[in-house]
Amino acid sequence: MVRRLSRAMLAVTLASSALTAAATGLIAYHLLLEGEDRRLRDAAVDLVEEVAGMTDAEAGAAAQSEQQELAAFGIHIALFSGERRLGGAPGIPVASGCGWSPLPAESGVRSCGVMAHGRLAVARENLESIPLLRLSLPLAALLAAGCAALLSLGVSRRVARWAARPLTELSAELSRIEPGGPLPAPLHAPARYSEVNAVRAALVDLLTRLQEALDQSRRFAANAAHELRTPLTTLRAELELQAELSQPPDTAQALERMHRTVVSLGVLVERLLVLADGTRGALELLEPVSLSGIVEEALRSLPEGEQRRVDFEAGTPGVIPGDGHLLRQLVDNVVENALKFSNGGRVHVSLQQTPDATRLEVRDEGPGIAREDSMRVFEPFYRTPSARAGKQGHGIGLSLVALVARAHRAHAEFLPSTEGAHLRLSFPRDGHSPAAPPGAGC
Repeated sequence: MVRRLSRAMLAVTLASSALTAAATGLIAYHLLLEGEDRRLRDAAVDLVEEVAGMTDAEAGAAAQSEQQELAAFGIHIALFSGERRLGGAPGIPVASGCGWSPLPAESGVRSCGVMAHGRLAVARENLESIPLLRLSLPLAALLAAGCAALLSLGVSRRVARWAARPLTELSAELSRIEPGGPLPAPLHAPARYSEVNAVRAALVDLLTRLQEALDQSRRFAANAAHELRTPLTTLRAELELQAELSQPPDTAQALERMHRTVVSLGVLVERLLVLADGTRGALELLEPVSLSGIVEEALRSLPEGEQRRVDFEAGTPGVIPGDGHLLRQLVDNVVENALKFSNGGRVHVSLQQTPDATRLEVRDEGPGIAREDSMRVFEPFYRTPSARAGKQGHGIGLSLVALVARAHRAHAEFLPSTEGAHLRLSFPRDGHSPAAPPGAGC
C-alpha cells in the first residue's frame, strides 16, 4: 500500500508540476507579448496625435524625427496616408493592428498599426526572444517535472507511511490476537478516521462471529470426545478382562495386540480432537521422539508382502520434540498412501538431517500427482480424478498428515518428480523454521 501511495503521489506530482510550469510559462509569454504590443501602440498613437492638423510634408518630417528618437530603443516607425508613406523608417509595410510579420525572414518582427486623423502610424520591433520563450516552454515543463520528481521521491514514501499508519496500527492490533483469546481492547475503540473505523468495525464483527463459531466447534468436539471415549473405554475394559482369563497362546497374543491398538486409538482420538479445535494452536511438544524408530515400527506392522516393497534409509535417528501417537499416524498414512498408488512398485522412505530441518521423504513409482493437485490433496476429502477412478478411499489421509505436520510446526509438500510422487515432510530443528514454498499451506 505504501508503494502504491508513493507511486500515485509521484505521478500526481509529475503531472501537476508539468501542467503548472506549462501554464505559468504560457501566461508569462502572453503578458510579455501584451506589454511589448502596448509599447508599440503607444509609440504609434503618439505619432498620429503629434501630426494631427499638419500637412503631409510637415507630418513626414515629424515622422522622420520620431524615427530617429525611437531607433535608440529598437523601435522603427513609419507614417502613412492611405498607401503612401509620408516619412519614417523605410521598408515597413502598411499594417493595421498588432501581429507578427508574415515574411519568413522576419519571423521575430512584431508590428502594431494605429489609424487616427486620416493617417496610419505603424511601429515595429524585433522581438526574437519572445518566440524563443514560447519554444522553451516544453523544456521548462520538463525541468519542473524532473525537479518535482526528485522532491517527490524524497518525501512521497514518508508521506505514504504517514497516511497508511492507521492501517498499520490496525494490523498490529490484529497480530496480537491470540487463538481462542479475547479481542484486544484497542480493537473495540473507534478509530480516528472514518474509513479505517469502517474496516475496524467489519473486522470486529467478523472476528466475533468466528469466535462464536469456534466456541460452538469446541463444544461439539468436547461432546464428540465424550461419546468416543465411552465405547473405547468399554472395549478396553473388556479386552483387559479377557486377557486375565486363561487363553490359548495365539488368542492371548491377539488380545494383547488388540489392547495396545485400543489404547493407542484412545490416545489418538484425544489428540486429534484437540488438533481439530483450531483455537488452541499447536500442541506442547515436549517429548523427544525418534522418527527413525517410528518409521521402523510402522513398517514392521505392515503385512509381509508390503514390507518387502518398502526400502527405508535412515541417515539420522531424527529425534524431534513431538507426539509419538500422532507421528505414528502420520507415518502410517504416508506409507499406506504411497503403497496404494505405486501400482505394485517399490516405495522408498528416507530420513535425512539438514542444518535447519529433519526431512522425512517418501517416493513411490506410481503415476505421480499433477502440479495443480499437489496442494489440494492436503484438503479434507479431496481426491484427484485418478484416485477417484481407480482407488478406494475417503480423502482424509493426507489431510491428517498436513494436520499433524502443522501441530509439529512443520510443513508437507509434494516436490516435482519425473517418476511417481515425492512427498517431503520437514520438521524444524530447535531455533529454526523451514520456510514453506510459495502457496504451501501445510
